[in-house]
Amino acid sequence: MELGYTIGRLTRTRADLTKYWSFCIQWHNAEGKRQRYSLGTTERAEAEAMARQVWASMQTAKGFETVGDYVTAYLDLLPEGRDEKRKREAWRAAKPFWAGIRPSLVDAEMCLAYEQKRDRSAHTMRHELGLVKRALAWGIREGHLDKAPEVVLPPMPEATVDHLTKAQFRKLLDGCVASHIQLFAMLAVTTGGRKTALLQAKWDQVDLDRAIIDLNPKRRTQNGKYRATVPLNDMILPVLREAKESAMTDYIIEYNGNPCLDIKKGFAAAAQRAGIKAHPHMLRHSAAVWMAEDRVPMGEIAALLGHRNINITTRIYARYHPDHLRSAARSLSW
Repeated sequence: MELGYTIGRLTRTRADLTKYWSFCIQWHNAEGKRQRYSLGTTERAEAEAMARQVWASMQTAKGFETVGDYVTAYLDLLPEGRDEKRKREAWRAAKPFWAGIRPSLVDAEMCLAYEQKRDRSAHTMRHELGLVKRALAWGIREGHLDKAPEVVLPPMPEATVDHLTKAQFRKLLDGCVASHIQLFAMLAVTTGGRKTALLQAKWDQVDLDRAIIDLNPKRRTQNGKYRATVPLNDMILPVLREAKESAMTDYIIEYNGNPCLDIKKGFAAAAQRAGIKAHPHMLRHSAAVWMAEDRVPMGEIAALLGHRNINITTRIYARYHPDHLRSAARSLSW
């Protein structure tokens, strides 16, 4: 049976100029021009299976007329994984608005109407509209659309940092009636750890003699939410020693003899008693801001927070460094 496509090799060059390859599906369009689509694998058997799926989706997509048709076809081509799952979640939210709309009707005004209807954050809107944009761009690349629709994403918002001053943090501690909430708060600002990492942390991750804590538990593979190994300062060490002596579980944060699954309600109650607005993640931001205000280098702040890209740290927290842009400002004299 004539398949209409062949499987070949597609070679590309990385940013560091090294070359890599993967199998691809290749065919000729109506104009006789060769088209190729990477299958993202170097295993022949896997490539053949993927090629059949890709080709079937492409043939079906030729008759598609709506945004929903293109997004569905695009999603079906994605390899299973975290990114594919996130895109499908985005489409579930966007589908009621976009599914029946023809690509020729998509413009800036329609994108704005969608933003107003959804009324979500700029980040969420960029994610959902970005999916529509990528799916329609795929339609262009594959020759199913003649003109690229105008999918306009909202601009990236200015990074904001909700954090507590040290005076506000002391007030928060005064509002912590429950000992596990107080322990969490103190551990959060002295390690910069995320809420989930701290609630999952066990005593075998703490070395009190060396004064360090490894926020990444055993058998957990590091991912985008990188968990660092950080030193423990002289304020938190005696608190941890006391907590360990009375511990009833393997977990650092425990409640009534059981691991603490969440501290949202207890934390909210403490903040209300303290008369301040606060949520658990603000403590991570507070740790970073305090370090920046104390002139700690951005590289060290990034390492403690577990940021693999120092540019992220700099973009969010550099403004709190007392010397931020001072040398640049001094040069602007006459």
